[in-house]
Amino acid sequence: MTAQQIALGVSPLTKTVYAGRLNKKGNMWLEKADVSDMFMACVIQKFEGYTEEVEDDKGNKYEITVKKIN
Repeated sequence: MTAQQIALGVSPLTKTVYAGRLNKKGNMWLEKADVSDMFMACVIQKFEGYTEEVEDDKGNKYEITVKKIN
């Protein structure tokens, strides 16, 4: 599997973050792995200590803030 073939997705039922490979239509997982903990660690590392505005692929804007609470 190449980096270009890796897809990320979130389960609408469990909110689990998955990484894996989709079929050619892009609507079904061929293989996937739960990467929720790794994903959250990356978000914390990237955004800890400051706020950033981001835009999704539909043009919606969001503000992401991560701060340590203990």
